[in-house]
Order: sequence, then structure tokens, then C-alpha cells
Amino acid sequence: MVINMIHVAAAIIHRGPRILICQRGEGGNCSNLWEFPGGKVEPNETPEQCVLRECREELGIEIELKGLYARTKYRYPDREIAFSFFRAELTNGEIKRKVHRDIKWVLPDELKSYEFCPADIEIVNRLAMEE
Repeated sequence: MVINMIHVAAAIIHRGPRILICQRGEGGNCSNLWEFPGGKVEPNETPEQCVLRECREELGIEIELKGLYARTKYRYPDREIAFSFFRAELTNGEIKRKVHRDIKWVLPDELKSYEFCPADIEIVNRLAMEE
């Protein structure tokens, strides 16, 4: 069985002590589950460029990356995803809900109250323990 490797970059965007989380829309993978904003890294694009582009396209905001938080891998039955999670801060723009069902700013200890995509749970647990 051939496993397709996908690279995804995501932002852990902070505003004070709160972290931005987004609820996926209906249909597709992880329908209605929560995630950190980001998306698939395109050919000839770095993970950093990807997460900046995705936040601009999906949320209408500009962010400043504050460094790599973690690299993880998660295997779904049909594919494996390599993740790069970056710490970030909102620098410009008002968040617009373009593709997500809901968007919230939550405290780290509130993260576990939301049902996240399976691939994000390791990061959710790590963030919840830090604060």
C-alpha cells in the first residue's frame, strides 16, 4: 500500500494568553473538528511561506512567525502528514471567517474542551500543559 506524504504548516497564533483555533466546515476530512490555522505546503513553497499565505487567504490576516514550535507526523489510513507548527502573533487585519465554521480565541487550558483533528491532539496536549 502506498502512503501519500503531505506537508502541512500551521500557526499557533497568540493574542495575550489566548490561542486562535478554527472549526473546520462541513464535508471533507475532519469535518466540524477544530484545528490550528494553516494548510498544505505547495510545490516550491517553504512551510513558513505556506502558513503566512494560508492565514492571509483563509482568515484575511497577516501574522508574524515567532519560531518553529514543533514538527510532528500523523498517519491516517490513506496518507501520512508531516506538520510544522509555528508560534505566531497577529500583526494586521481583522479575522474574517471565510472557510471555517467558527473561530475562537481560547486559553491554553481550555483547548482540551474542543474536539480537534486527530493530528493536532499532540500539540493541544503540549500547549495545555505549558500554561
